[in-house]
Amino acid sequence: MDKVFWHNCWEHNKLGFHQQEIHPFLSRYLQKLLRAEDKHVFVPLCGKSLDMAWLAERLQVSGAELSEIACRDFFREKDIACQSRREGDFQLFSFDNLTLWQGDFFKLATGLLPRFDWIYDRAALIALPEAMQQAYVDKLLSFMTVNTRILLVLVEYPPEEMQGPPFPVFEQDLRRLFAVDKKLKIEKLASLPHEDKRFAQRTFDVSSLAETLYLISY
Repeated sequence: MDKVFWHNCWEHNKLGFHQQEIHPFLSRYLQKLLRAEDKHVFVPLCGKSLDMAWLAERLQVSGAELSEIACRDFFREKDIACQSRREGDFQLFSFDNLTLWQGDFFKLATGLLPRFDWIYDRAALIALPEAMQQAYVDKLLSFMTVNTRILLVLVEYPPEEMQGPPFPVFEQDLRRLFAVDKKLKIEKLASLPHEDKRFAQRTFDVSSLAETLYLISY
């Protein structure tokens, strides 16, 4: 999936991947995992996810998003007059404690941002085909410190039954992708089967579909 594909999705309002509610995993799991000293969360490939509003009530939020349309729509749909400025290769859209970095995620230098206590990936890894997933994970790990934790949401379905995105990623795939750092711990926190085979705004013709939640930390 190249950049043109995603730009076309936003330009033509083909947003079947956009989830229209806050993910229940946040209140069920992240709320309990937050530490008093946690200050900042990073949301890669964030789109205009409503989850960022939930997160911004608790933490400083930095999102990374390719599409300018997505960034502008996030604030416009909440009737928020955000500020905009250039920062190198990126356009920044910000209001209060929430900033969206619009541009190529893979060009986002770690030195531009403060350290993160959390990285929240709801639908970023699974938006990428297998050929791009390792590069994405490697980039993600460049933002981690020993105190950073990743909350990662994946989707599982029989891969032979559908062509993504979203692409199914199973636990063995996840462990392989993150094996570049042997010190990392990967814990599966939950599995949420979708009996109606619905993901975001689409219903898929597959025999099974589930979202899974992982905690990755040092």
